[in-house]
Amino acid sequence: MSSNLWLLISLCFSDGISESEVTCQVEPEDTKIVLLDVDSDVVRLKWETCNVGAGETLVSVFFSRQKLGSVSQETIASRRPNAGFTMSDPFKDFKKYRALLDQELRIFNVQRNEKYVYKLTINYDNSAGVPKSRIFQVTVVVKGKKRVFFGLILFFSRP
Repeated sequence: MSSNLWLLISLCFSDGISESEVTCQVEPEDTKIVLLDVDSDVVRLKWETCNVGAGETLVSVFFSRQKLGSVSQETIASRRPNAGFTMSDPFKDFKKYRALLDQELRIFNVQRNEKYVYKLTINYDNSAGVPKSRIFQVTVVVKGKKRVFFGLILFFSRP
């Protein structure tokens, strides 16, 4: 094969590789967080210093949640470039969630048996103006302690 043909084959296979992708300097340590028997703990999911590549343009950032086993998801908060997060209507009171710049989601009032997949979605346009998305996700599962009841029953009999 000629070297021109090899170059053409290489370009075809590396086309998706040459595009830059969103990178974050810090991401949550685990993609699955299991909490045991908690109420009112605070869980922090943080993706620090997320950047799009050279020539790419940030469009929007969203935090959302999805119950395990469900197909629908709820938007928790969203933001545009150079702006703070706007909380979605059900979460505007900040009792359950708080979204902070530098892509941090704080989850408050965590209850037993909660099971959600939390997603950070970063939408951007690549250098050719084509819309792209990068989704990071973490599953948070809370398992309650099993309560065991011990009872003692005494039987008395008369002789």
